[in-house]
Amino acid sequence: MVLTGFGPLVSPAFYGVASGAPPIPADLRIGFLESIDYLNPFRGLNDPSYLLYGAVYDYLFSFDQDGKFVPNLATNAVCSDASCQNWTYWIRQNVKWHDNTPFTAEDVNFSVNYNIKDIFHLWAFEPYINRIVQCDSKLNNLNHCGAIVTSPWNVTVFFDRPFAPGKSLFIPIIQKAQWQGIRPNAAQKTFDNPNPIGTGPFVADSNIYSEWQNHQPIHLLKNANYHPVGNHTGPPSVDNIYLQQFPDEPSLILALKAGAIDLAKLATGYDSLANTPNVGRQEGLLSTQYWNEIGISQYDNNSVHLNPTRFDVNVRRAVAKATNKDFIIQTIYNNKGVRGDTLMSPITPQWWYNASADPSLNLTYDIAAANAMLDAAGYTARVPGIPGCGAVTGGVRALATPGGITVVSDNNKGQNLSYPIAQGTTLAWTMAARLEFKQEQNTASLVASMWAQIGVCLQTKFELESALSNDVYGGGVESYIWYWSGDPDPNYLLSIESGYTLDGWNDNYWNNGLYNSLYVEHLAALDPAKRQDLVFRAEKLHYSSAVYIIYIYPFGQWGYRTDKWSNWGDWNAHPYRQMDAFWGANPLFFDIHYIGASADNPPTKPAITGPSAVYAGQAVAWTANSTDPDPGQTLNWTWSWDDGSASAASHPTSVTEDTQQHTYAIPGRYNITVITSDGTLSATSDRFLVVVSNAPAVHGWINGTVKDPSGAPIHPAVVAAAFASNLTLATESSADTTGHYSLLLGPDTYDLVAVAPLFLPSTKMNIAVAADATQYANFTLTPSQGWVIGKVTNAADGSAVSGAAIYATPAIGSAYAGLSNANGDFNITVAPGTYTVNASATGFYPASMSGIVVTSGVPKTVNIALTPVPGPGISPLLIGGISIAVVIAAIAIAAIFLSRRRKKKEEKEMEVQLPPK
Repeated sequence: MVLTGFGPLVSPAFYGVASGAPPIPADLRIGFLESIDYLNPFRGLNDPSYLLYGAVYDYLFSFDQDGKFVPNLATNAVCSDASCQNWTYWIRQNVKWHDNTPFTAEDVNFSVNYNIKDIFHLWAFEPYINRIVQCDSKLNNLNHCGAIVTSPWNVTVFFDRPFAPGKSLFIPIIQKAQWQGIRPNAAQKTFDNPNPIGTGPFVADSNIYSEWQNHQPIHLLKNANYHPVGNHTGPPSVDNIYLQQFPDEPSLILALKAGAIDLAKLATGYDSLANTPNVGRQEGLLSTQYWNEIGISQYDNNSVHLNPTRFDVNVRRAVAKATNKDFIIQTIYNNKGVRGDTLMSPITPQWWYNASADPSLNLTYDIAAANAMLDAAGYTARVPGIPGCGAVTGGVRALATPGGITVVSDNNKGQNLSYPIAQGTTLAWTMAARLEFKQEQNTASLVASMWAQIGVCLQTKFELESALSNDVYGGGVESYIWYWSGDPDPNYLLSIESGYTLDGWNDNYWNNGLYNSLYVEHLAALDPAKRQDLVFRAEKLHYSSAVYIIYIYPFGQWGYRTDKWSNWGDWNAHPYRQMDAFWGANPLFFDIHYIGASADNPPTKPAITGPSAVYAGQAVAWTANSTDPDPGQTLNWTWSWDDGSASAASHPTSVTEDTQQHTYAIPGRYNITVITSDGTLSATSDRFLVVVSNAPAVHGWINGTVKDPSGAPIHPAVVAAAFASNLTLATESSADTTGHYSLLLGPDTYDLVAVAPLFLPSTKMNIAVAADATQYANFTLTPSQGWVIGKVTNAADGSAVSGAAIYATPAIGSAYAGLSNANGDFNITVAPGTYTVNASATGFYPASMSGIVVTSGVPKTVNIALTPVPGPGISPLLIGGISIAVVIAAIAIAAIFLSRRRKKKEEKEMEVQLPPK
């Protein structure tokens, strides 16, 4: 016989009086190697700075854990004209700034106009705002420029052309009252922002400026009044965040192992954390699109005297083919990354153009082909004895073509510009790499040895990033190793190689007319498929130019404590919960759960009881059971019927079940799911399959009751009818709250079975049903239940632990939950079986006992002692005295820091020609 599936019915535990002691705050301590360089969001460069900004400030839209837009300070955004050139944003109401003043649409209006007011001096977010129409009274456009408040809670932004990525306007929304007196030049260069005021999920400590100046951990407090973002309807689950810089990675890892910090951004120490007790780790592609490239300068200036062979696309393609990216990843990056190619990372597969899969591009590693390309381009002469080029066997290649050649370049002076390369010009370049990043220096040295195999001399120059920036933007080197990163929308990363960002972002000064057109067209493409095609074409064109040789999409690496925090999630499956996801309201800080000092416990997974075979047009009841051990809360129940409809209910947590009726109109197979939520934490049931068929035209009934031995009705309970001839399921019915059920059946003979959680099933055989006649079958079910009882105590002194959450979880099915009373005692009714019993309480590490066997009618005693959580942690200044071995090579602070890209814009006048807006 095919029986319905249902989960256990959970009896309420008896609840004691919770302890009057205040809960230990849920403190999350985050460690990293880079500094928080500025509290001012217009000045910061480093990853930890953007972690801070994303916690304190909000954007109009943020991302869910899968990179999908969710409303933040804007509840909606729509094109306000037919061409989508203007966007109107619905601004969220009833939001407060951290100083408790009202947030208004005027603050959004101010934030946009502040960023476009003087782009030459305030350029921090230029790639996002350079398509917004700047206001100019001479053009008589003051009513159609910048941003305008068009109604009390609407702001319209005017772009200079159709603009598809209207939701990806990633500028932090700043408070007009605080910033209106700060000149843009000061905001970019001198203003420290000693009192950051935002609307974000965390509030800056009143002492943050002193903490920052004295290199102390930066303290952020939970914004208890935080507004809804996406499916998060309340404040974050973290009470306090402490952002802490460490002097080197061994100290960082030691602090994580000792429990002094809870989350660490790693550089190269990932493998050293393998098999570390109570420490989890993850690595994978970064949500920030991060990649490293070899850039080849196209900059032209009267004061620049670089080797002109950099303008020759044949030379660039040859050195690209001589770059063994796989070997670099294997030897320098220890296989911690993916082979690089185009401007968008594989982390966003809808935008990543897989150049390696396109045989027409053919720039993958091939030394023989690279040599052949240089031969065909005329670089067949060899020049020995050049200082610093001894690694090039047989001499450095030089142009042998009599009279030289002329090549074409697209750069800061325009497109299709002709450049002569004289006969005898050698292929001798300089490559700069950052002194702070050892892996980039090692990559430069390895690339020099690779290019030597095709007769190219590459002399390396290792310098501080500030000096490298001057060399790159000032035309001091032919090539360099650097990086970029950005948000998931292609606008940002495609913009930095366009002619529209030659004023201080585009670092190789490539300015291709077709690429510029594709970039502009992709901004205007409202059809996702068309936009994707334009992005792919732009990436392919850029890749084939070889002005960038993107050699790696490196992995981010993280470690975290699993004994104090749970629900870290899978950062590869859901990359936008990585700690590097800086776009405001990071889901991680709402979803992680503080085990050691939990002020909230999750409900158990709902178990659905009810018929799995019903008739179309028949109103049928199903019941779900779920227990939240926290008294005094409200549990919200959401039913999804899989036919486009849903039902909802709310009960106090003392109510552990919800019953809903539903009528399916059309025969078919439907999966019912139930979600229970206490407003912060939620649980989702397994899918409950219901097969809906048409009722028999000719039919009778079997009616009856389902009761316990005392005569009390049993609810929920299900009675199933199967054809006696072959035991195929015919239909099922739920018993109502009085224990009555009714089965509508075609004329035939049936076997019945009645089932209910915590009771043994009972059967009735060979019941004949005739047309328009009723048969009766009453069931009395025998209880089948046991009890998990016990006491929760403090392992340090044996005292009772009140208010501990107890979960008894079987190998299959839903858990049973309860709460310890004032004496530490608990008593949970369960079905017979084998369980794992978990206990957790405020201020204690959790504990569990497995293999707990419960038999019917017998209480099983399980006593659990919880170990108290120690104080706030160990000072990193004292961490060196802890006797824990860290087997790791010592590295400098400047190991691979995967930062969000911010490059220093040149302040001098540059000879650049921007495409017309």
